[in-house]
Amino acid sequence: MASSVSNHYLNKRLLKLNIGFLLSEGPGNSREMPLNIPERLQVDADLYVESVMGKLMLTRTKEGILVQGLLHVAHIRECDRCLDEFVHRFDVQMEELFAHPANPDMTVFAVDSTGDIDLAPLMREEILIEESYRVICREDCRGLSAATGVNLNRETEQPTTDDALDDALIDPRLAILKQLLDDKK
Repeated sequence: MASSVSNHYLNKRLLKLNIGFLLSEGPGNSREMPLNIPERLQVDADLYVESVMGKLMLTRTKEGILVQGLLHVAHIRECDRCLDEFVHRFDVQMEELFAHPANPDMTVFAVDSTGDIDLAPLMREEILIEESYRVICREDCRGLSAATGVNLNRETEQPTTDDALDDALIDPRLAILKQLLDDKK
């Protein structure tokens, strides 16, 4: 997929939140944190998003920090019909417990020793789940021509009566069937 975006991006360190203040307050306390990153952001070595906006509710529990929220994400995708790149906007509902102290039996996400939580691995999982769904660039996307491969959003397919072109499109293993049909005429 040829990318039309620049190589400039913000580092994923922006997705590390220091929540040490919430750990010291004890269970039952919560804080709302805005997450507004309007520029291209590296979520992982192979994953970038164009923007992330939303609010997270961080709640101290006896097991750790419960992160809940709705994030609005813009991500460059390839249309499943025409193969053009476009900015796909979608919402990511987040709800995950970051264990404190770290407990691999309870969750893979944990508060580190400095009191930080890293949202990047969680966002990566949610975005990859969203990427598994088929999406199109717009409702009226016409896709690619089955015969010529032309993007029908940009060009119209010319009707052809050229037998040479038709013969070129026929699978050679099935050419004998075409000969049978031609003999019938």
